[in-house]
Parts: sequence; structure tokens; C-alpha cells
Amino acid sequence: MEKQEVELKQRRAVREYLKQYSTAKNQKRILENRHRELRRELVAPALGSAFRSMPTSKSRKTEGAVSVVYRIAEVETRIEQQRQEMAKAVLHVMDLVDLLLPNSMERQVVELRYIDCKGWDKISGEVHMSRSSIFEHHNAALEKIAGNKRAQKLIAEYAEKCQQPERTPME
Repeated sequence: MEKQEVELKQRRAVREYLKQYSTAKNQKRILENRHRELRRELVAPALGSAFRSMPTSKSRKTEGAVSVVYRIAEVETRIEQQRQEMAKAVLHVMDLVDLLLPNSMERQVVELRYIDCKGWDKISGEVHMSRSSIFEHHNAALEKIAGNKRAQKLIAEYAEKCQQPERTPME
């Protein structure tokens, strides 16, 4: 039982490593949606309150268009950083995928899942296999990758990096 737990832990670590590209891609999509919303807000800002001749006791502070422009610029910077992260992540994933035999079903399943970011149903439809067969090939691929010494080193470094808190430029 202990050996199975170790293998399961190794497969999980490989899976987390392989998911870094899809995670980066998803984060970029979130940033692009935020950018789109901010652009929409800049073009059609929220309506303010009606004009009042007498000041009210509550001061209503609105952000204004300048604040939205700064937020848009910040999001654009983050999107560019995320593009760079995606480029690095896909190279890392491809390094591990290259450990699998060319034209093997294991490699095809892993590429469709972690590089093309496809769901299990779409993968099943593309390779014309049942989901259970797809999972068998997927697990076999993860085991092959986990058994490689170079992959183990890369995965350990990645896990360590993920556990370290991000440092801000002021630290």
C-alpha cells in the first residue's frame, strides 16, 4: 500500500507541473475579461447621481476616468507578464511531454490535455476512445514522466517555487 501512495503522490506532482500552462492561460483570460470590463467602464461610465443644488452631508467620491485609465494600464501590464508566464510554462510542459514516445497514445492524451487545454470528453472524441481508456493512458504517461530523474528534479524545483511566497519589488 505504501508504494501505491508514493506513486499516487508522484502522479499528482506531475499533474500539477503539467497544469502550469493551462493555469497561466486561464489567468490571462481572467485578466483579459477584467481589461474588457474596464474598457467598457471607460467608454460608458456608471451614471452619477442627479444634480443637486444643495450639498449633501455625505461626500460621494467617484473614481473618474483617470482612475479607470490607470487600472487599464495596470491590467495591460499584467496581461503582458502573463503572456510571458504562458510562454515559459508551455516550454516547461513540452519538456516533460518530450519524455514520452513520439506518436504514442500517452503523449497524444497529455498534449491534448495540458497543451491544448481540452476537456476529457473532447479528448475522448478526438482519439475515439472511452474516457476510462483515456484515463489509463493519462495515468501511464504520468507514471512514465514521474519515473524520469530529470523530470523528478524539475517537478521538485517547481513545487518548491510554488510554495515560496511571492516577493514584491520592495522586499
